Amino acid sequence: MMNIGEFAELTGLSLKALRLYGEQGLLPPASVDEWSRHRRYSAAQFDTALRLRAARSAGLPLAEAPALLGDPETAAATLAAHRARLAAERDRQDAALAALDRLLAGPVRWRTEVRQARRQHWAGVTLPADVVDDEQADELFAGLWRRLSAAGNPPTGAFWTTIRAARGSETETEVVCCWPVAEPPPADWADVERGTIEPGEEMVVRWRFEQDVPVVDGATHPAVLALLAAVESEGVDVSLSQVRQIGLLEDGQPVGVEVAVRVKP
Repeated sequence: MMNIGEFAELTGLSLKALRLYGEQGLLPPASVDEWSRHRRYSAAQFDTALRLRAARSAGLPLAEAPALLGDPETAAATLAAHRARLAAERDRQDAALAALDRLLAGPVRWRTEVRQARRQHWAGVTLPADVVDDEQADELFAGLWRRLSAAGNPPTGAFWTTIRAARGSETETEVVCCWPVAEPPPADWADVERGTIEPGEEMVVRWRFEQDVPVVDGATHPAVLALLAAVESEGVDVSLSQVRQIGLLEDGQPVGVEVAVRVKP
């Protein structure tokens, strides 16, 4: 039998960790002296201690530690899930490092254009910005397409999105997923947004998916930021809700995005 200090030295677990694991029932002492309350550990506990030590080193949450001490199938599944989380985190870190390398290499020079926009009705569906991912956006666009087509008012061009402040909130935003249409949707479609883009000059920036640009996780695409900076340099004040991100299509497949914002009526 060993005292707690000896057991800690042999297993790499700190005294604090051993006490915590004892309180959690993960690694209770083999015996506790009735009078001194000194803890004693057995060599038979090495396997459990080493699993817990390895789990700590691997960053496994304490709440998942009991699964590593159970049946082999549950332990293997828990480890596989944690390994997948670590791999995803490494991918995010690698992407962030690549973006940082690109940013340090110098700013991307974006080409801006000015064009005349025509009058265009649109229909859209809205969701909070923090819950929309690419798959969900695709489902929203597809659902609205089917609904508009069934009503005899199919989309007349490429889809687009815009971000705006959520109604009644100064901190939350929402995404509007839109299709251009020949006529506004019926008034009784209460769950569908509608509006009209009036004619005027737009400033435009485009990017293709294969372009080497520093996309930072959690930040808006740099082309959008470049467009806003270009508009500001012209002395034009625009709101984020005026910026449209329009899908660029080739043979019906998305190949990039066009960002446009009104600069003159």
